[in-house]
Amino acid sequence: MKGFARALGEAEQRLRAAGLTADAAFDALRDTLLARLGSGGAEHPALAGLALPVEEGDLLGLAYERFFPDLFKGRVGQFFTPASVGELLVARLPLGPGVTALDPTCGSGGLLVLAGRTGARVRGMDVDPRMVDLARLNLGLSGLDGPVVQGDFFAAPPDPVDVVVANPPFSVDVRDPGVLARYALAEGAVRASSDVLFMEALERWVKPGGLAGIVIPWTLVANASAERVRARVDGAFRRLALCALPEGVFRPFGGAAGRAAVLWLQRRPCADGPMAYAELEDPGYDVRSTALKPTGTGEIDALRAGRGWRDLDGWLPEAPATAHPPLSAWIGVDTDAVVLDGEASVADLADADRATGELLPRQEAVQGRRAVLKPGQVLVSRMRPALGNVALVPPGPEHVGSPEWIRLVPTHHAHYAFHALRSPAWRAQLPPTTGQTRPRTDPETVLATAVPMPGTALLDRIEALSAGLLEARRRSRARLLALQEAIDAYVSGELDEAALGRRLAELEAE
Repeated sequence: MKGFARALGEAEQRLRAAGLTADAAFDALRDTLLARLGSGGAEHPALAGLALPVEEGDLLGLAYERFFPDLFKGRVGQFFTPASVGELLVARLPLGPGVTALDPTCGSGGLLVLAGRTGARVRGMDVDPRMVDLARLNLGLSGLDGPVVQGDFFAAPPDPVDVVVANPPFSVDVRDPGVLARYALAEGAVRASSDVLFMEALERWVKPGGLAGIVIPWTLVANASAERVRARVDGAFRRLALCALPEGVFRPFGGAAGRAAVLWLQRRPCADGPMAYAELEDPGYDVRSTALKPTGTGEIDALRAGRGWRDLDGWLPEAPATAHPPLSAWIGVDTDAVVLDGEASVADLADADRATGELLPRQEAVQGRRAVLKPGQVLVSRMRPALGNVALVPPGPEHVGSPEWIRLVPTHHAHYAFHALRSPAWRAQLPPTTGQTRPRTDPETVLATAVPMPGTALLDRIEALSAGLLEARRRSRARLLALQEAIDAYVSGELDEAALGRRLAELEAE
């Protein structure tokens, strides 16, 4: 697939050079692929001689999503389902001969192909006629058969099936009064989110005892505003499993950097039991890159094989119990700010060394309101706290920085607090963050956590050792920067060899 993605990039450039964009560009690519597969169509001259591998997966879906997202993504909020995520979704469902599986928002049909390969009977539906054509084509190219129809899942008359597989549209406003009137979760509203309506619509489309495997936005899992939706789901279904997907799981496929999860449900009546829960960090590719860069950790293969799951009663893990007093017993929060218009020493989130927690301020022009960073404060990033960006403000002058810093003020032993809050065990106490993108924590959540406290003698030793090591690093860094400045001056002709030698002697003597 990586080679195909590269080829698609060149195909897009060639088609744009030929004056083709959006629908016309995609149709030219589709027809070229069809011609090369011997399934009709005509090769476009702009793509002559370009190698386009046709033996891999949902190629048309990948092409459509990665290089032509403007055709439909802005309208119906769908994203290409990465193959590894689709395979994980299907692996936990009892699909096979005699089972009917429906994807009611099938897009290009990738999940239908995966379900059909198990021997299940598959059906598809999509509101976009172009997607209907692609899904039919993908099924045919995969040697599979099954009806795919154009229709609006929210308005279509229910026709329950054994299994629903879907990556439904995320966060798209539904405003049709006739559609909204059908749903209790939209009662009295003039609009409702597509993902909210989807969860209620599932009740009508899954047979009693039947199952669903769906990709949902993280907001439905974690946000307080979705509590009513979760309660409705728990009333109609048993939660079989939930896998949290990493932020950016759709990024290499032209999608946004939001978070999502895969949820498996069984329609009541059915036996109750705990929910299996897992957190996926590596789906088999680099989620930080817009290019498709495969990785090799094998983490998702382990989940497909049933390893790495744990049982939960609720939707999310609870913070581990601790016998230690909360941080609020000995740590406060500073909220001082200043309005500036001029040069200042600035330390934003990116100005902390992730490996050591050192704060590395820089001089720059500042306008507007900024947080005041004072010596001895422990800074915790409220944004993406799972990354562990915790820093210590060094001795010396005050700095200014981002309001995204939570500025903790320990009443004693600030260095111990700094190191303890950089530990993975402390981060594990933080509950899963809410929000679809740029997830954040807050001071109240941080202060509710706790760390064990060694005896006073050990605390004092930690304090002295940490302060000494950090000071030594600051001195070494200053000398290294001074050496670079001296060499810069020599290379530019500002210093001769004698002057350079004197500067080296000064640095050597420090």
